[in-house]
Amino acid sequence: MIFFSIGLPSRFAEWCDAVTARLVESRWGPVEICSIQMLDELAVAAIRTKAAHLLARCRQPVLRLQAEIVAAGRPFLVALGDPQAALRDLLLQPDAEFAGATRAVASSCAAMLTVTQAPGALVLSSDRAADPVAAAEAIARHFEVGLCRDEIARLVADLAAAGVAPGQDEDRSWWDGLAEREQTVAAGALQSYVSQFGGGAAGVIVWEPELFYSTEAPTGQPPAAVSGPIDLTGRARFLVYGPYINLPPGAWSANVVVGFSSEAAEMSFVVEVVAGSQLAYTRVQPTGEQVVEAALQFTIGNSVDRPVEIRIVNERAAFDGRLVFGYVTLTPRVGVREETEDALRRALRE
Repeated sequence: MIFFSIGLPSRFAEWCDAVTARLVESRWGPVEICSIQMLDELAVAAIRTKAAHLLARCRQPVLRLQAEIVAAGRPFLVALGDPQAALRDLLLQPDAEFAGATRAVASSCAAMLTVTQAPGALVLSSDRAADPVAAAEAIARHFEVGLCRDEIARLVADLAAAGVAPGQDEDRSWWDGLAEREQTVAAGALQSYVSQFGGGAAGVIVWEPELFYSTEAPTGQPPAAVSGPIDLTGRARFLVYGPYINLPPGAWSANVVVGFSSEAAEMSFVVEVVAGSQLAYTRVQPTGEQVVEAALQFTIGNSVDRPVEIRIVNERAAFDGRLVFGYVTLTPRVGVREETEDALRRALRE
């Protein structure tokens, strides 16, 4: 049997994983915990596991995986919390890297907006950490594990003795310790979700250049984060790509801000949105030294099985010129009515 534990990447979510695994083991036998974000990863884990049961720990599940979890009609767990606290928890881990942690939390937040509304979800907020036994009891009831309160209390105490305890989100002082630029990057990627989790409206998402990669890294080295001007000299290639962050389903408008030097005049560049397959693209041809705002519209549907990537590509080799990547803004938009789209597709097939 496969059990799903979905949550923001935080100490609280890790504790929920551990409690769920212990409960499953006590009721049904050995369980293996696997990190799963995409449907094909789940298939591989199910084939390879030697345990009787699998706990799929999902922190950044793509929409296709979310849709399959909901369609299965089985109970699953969602561990919610404060996105900024989740970022803090990730940054406390060994070898933590700020841009990667921000990408992970932003992708996780996008999933939370959909799975928390799904039937079959037990949604636990991190304030339940104040009473871990009661939280564990709620998980046991949801998965129909027949343990009494004393047994659950012993299970929670055993985890605490092993150093596995739910974290709490009261500490906000760490945010002030971030560099100003780090606060800008994190706020741009996360603030819209913070607002929505608090009952507010969706805002503009901003992906700053630090979340993207360029091809400027030396051969054989990991991709380099975008930093400063990018030399256009050389073959046609991806100049900017990333950030590999999930978005909630729906219709979106993206504005990609890019600066070009005068030497790039009359060159042709493609700006595209990709999530497994191409969702939108536009062509840009600067006329001289120019800052361009490339506008794209695209839709994220339930069949999307990869995080979102935005690419800037030069279409032919260049002998000179520079590009400076500004940022990307993403805004929810009103898409085509479903009934209208169905009618148009029927008309096209007639």
